Amino acid sequence: MDKSNFQQYKQAKTISEQLQYLNEQKRVQFNEMNKEIAGNKLLEYNYINVITPFKHRFAKLNSKKEVEKVNGRHVYERDIEFQEYYNFFINERKSYPIIITNILDFEIHFKTSVAYNILTNCEIQDSNQLELFLDKLNLKFAFLTSKYKKNRIEHMSNHINALKKDIFKYADVYCFFDRMSLGDMLTVFTCLDNSMQNRIFQDLKKFQMTFNVDKVPDFIDKVFCLVSIRNCVMHCNSLEILIRFYNPKTHELRKISDRKKYLNMIKNLSIEKTHDKS
Repeated sequence: MDKSNFQQYKQAKTISEQLQYLNEQKRVQFNEMNKEIAGNKLLEYNYINVITPFKHRFAKLNSKKEVEKVNGRHVYERDIEFQEYYNFFINERKSYPIIITNILDFEIHFKTSVAYNILTNCEIQDSNQLELFLDKLNLKFAFLTSKYKKNRIEHMSNHINALKKDIFKYADVYCFFDRMSLGDMLTVFTCLDNSMQNRIFQDLKKFQMTFNVDKVPDFIDKVFCLVSIRNCVMHCNSLEILIRFYNPKTHELRKISDRKKYLNMIKNLSIEKTHDKS
């Protein structure tokens, strides 16, 4: 075993131990919702979904309005009803069905337009030409260093390299583009030349799928944000965590401007829309 990669995990707690921990360490009370029902909610939805994302809402803040910690722990200045945690969880998840519907609606329009414009304007008649097309996209990353962070460019480059490995998995080039993830398609779009990007952007504008922005770079940032929201919601994770943390593992918080960006996109996606299906 490689000791340098060793990581110690916390011992899992039973439901009764979780309830005791909440009461003793987080001042959680069980008056509005008794312990039996609260325990069933934790069993049904998981501590990491019901409690973990919302701890900061009840914790003491310092003079900078940041969560204060003592010995690595939040400080709670009042008793908190378990029902309060559960209300945050339920209210967050209420919006998920509408968010999913709107994301799927955007995704089919976006992927259709990108694939159509590439396949009707680029010379891709065989697998060699498809591989060449992807190689050309890879070359574009050298010109994106001034626009995007290094880790984002590496992430997109990994997308392209993974797509190259998948060329022979599908019956034809149409299936190849159709099976791309939204993140893959965004990477492809980001690397296209400006004229093709603008054509696709204008196509999407006809269907009100550009999130009220007028420039392609702003649209790319919006979709990048949407992809993160999609992955979060589709995996039943908490949007509260996505909004707060740039990196949950290191507890690196997002900048206030980035939080607002995610909040605005979530608000946009939470509005039930009616689309002309005729």
